[in-house]
Amino acid sequence: MSVIEVELRLTSPQWQQTASSGDSTGSLWVRCDTPCPDPTDPEILVSHPGRLTAVRIKDDEVVLAQDRLRSWPLFWTLEDGADGGRRLVISDDATAMRDALSNPRLDPRARRELLDAGFVSGTDTLLVGVHQTEQGAIVRICGTTGRARTASYALARFSEESDMVVDPEEFSDLLLAALDAGMGRVLDDLAARPGSPRLVLPLSGGLDSRLLVAWLTLHGALDRAVAFTYGRPGTREVEVSRKVADAVGLEWHAVDYVPSDLREAWQTQDAADFLEYGYALGALPHVQDWYALRSLMASGVVRPGDVVLPGHTIVGNMHDEHLLEEPRVTRGQVARAILVHHQELQGDQRRAYADPYRAAKVRDFLDLWPFTGSPRDVQSILESYNVRERQTKYINNSMRAYEHLGLEWALPMLDVEFWSAWHRGAVELTATRDFYAVFIARLWARATALADGAGAGAVERTEDANLPYFAATEVSEETRSRLKTALSRLHLLGLAERTFSAWATLHSTMSFEAFITDTSLPSAAVQLMGGRKLLGFWTRAFLNDTWCRRCRLFTDLPVATPAELEAASGDSGTTV
Repeated sequence: MSVIEVELRLTSPQWQQTASSGDSTGSLWVRCDTPCPDPTDPEILVSHPGRLTAVRIKDDEVVLAQDRLRSWPLFWTLEDGADGGRRLVISDDATAMRDALSNPRLDPRARRELLDAGFVSGTDTLLVGVHQTEQGAIVRICGTTGRARTASYALARFSEESDMVVDPEEFSDLLLAALDAGMGRVLDDLAARPGSPRLVLPLSGGLDSRLLVAWLTLHGALDRAVAFTYGRPGTREVEVSRKVADAVGLEWHAVDYVPSDLREAWQTQDAADFLEYGYALGALPHVQDWYALRSLMASGVVRPGDVVLPGHTIVGNMHDEHLLEEPRVTRGQVARAILVHHQELQGDQRRAYADPYRAAKVRDFLDLWPFTGSPRDVQSILESYNVRERQTKYINNSMRAYEHLGLEWALPMLDVEFWSAWHRGAVELTATRDFYAVFIARLWARATALADGAGAGAVERTEDANLPYFAATEVSEETRSRLKTALSRLHLLGLAERTFSAWATLHSTMSFEAFITDTSLPSAAVQLMGGRKLLGFWTRAFLNDTWCRRCRLFTDLPVATPAELEAASGDSGTTV
């Protein structure tokens, strides 16, 4: 018998339990959309498509399995009981986990990190002693000691030279085959769902959503899809989105983001409930789509059970590309690049770099494999950290908004086929989005040509298949280059860039400045000039419970003392 009592607090109705009398594997709880022969075996999960989270309970061990998408994160903690025993609490819900704690306390170190980054890295959460599962990981918790070991089976590592693809045409074919597999699975799943649900595409003026529109056009699936965008009426991004949809005959809707309307909606109980559900104990709730989808559902354009298909992708997670050109890169340079890039929301990256708590977690991440400092190694480290932390904890956490509204979702460009294909591309094909843009442009040309030939009225939908992508300014690259040169000579370039960035933030095409709820706009302008980012205002307001007056997540939560933090530090175990 285990000396640790296991308490499951799984709230989703989609969990399925399998348990047989005398079964040596114990009880198994699985939430997935594609059957898996052994959902806690990393050798099987490494190639498993689709979404999956699992809990296996044995007499001597509890195993938590998380897919590469981090589709539905799990939380776990060990607590001492009044009778001298211990209990292991496992949950899929932030509120249920918090309610299970006898004495919930806020971790001030994690709070500082979320304030600067928008997420809590590693296995920590905002609550002391409560851990989160990471993408592509298996957590094994000993049933007698409570000691945990985490093994990563799906880090976003690029292939070695022997398996690397350098030819652009071959790489294009590889990506297209991978996209066909993932999107084909999405359409099969859509067809199997009751009630004729539709695919719902957040259609920006960028690359990723246009790739999805092109694929759906080429495969005759536009009749099962609807696109939407949002922002200030008449802005360029809204107009580009409309033109993309018109070019192929895709049903399209725009939701006006009027600041006064956003502020009013943000103070409703609906917003408070979403924030409580959506922060997953360790991330800023992803609020951008919430108001638009809420409005579209109220009008009947989008219905419960529809499948949201955002353009989240494995592509484009690289930063600090200059490191790939240097003859010798050290671990310290890579660690600094990670911290500076991801801990910038308050404009003081030095605080993150000097924080032993955050620096130690970056060092632990770098210890996951031998460091060589080669361009391929540096690319793998920077992209895999971005995917594991910001991508799956903040960006993919936008799925919580869809779920809270009763919608389904799919991420085919983060699933195993596209993931594997992208990581075979050579450095020159994957370090920037240049090749990816050409790849999409070719598919888009084919899609618009097909749409133009579909009927007499199709030609009237667009005059040119080469639609522009959304950009922050209409000033040409040549003009911008001349302006930068002149300003640099006058030593005014930095000031000009900060001024333009502050102005653009406070005049966002998406009206996102309306979510700055605890600072006047003149004061916000000064802070933006000093380096604070828009999300920095959001993280601060969220953690101070001033974002939505009805949401009180942290106001009455005690802050842990150094002694309590030290006492809880031994439960998370090791990473291998």
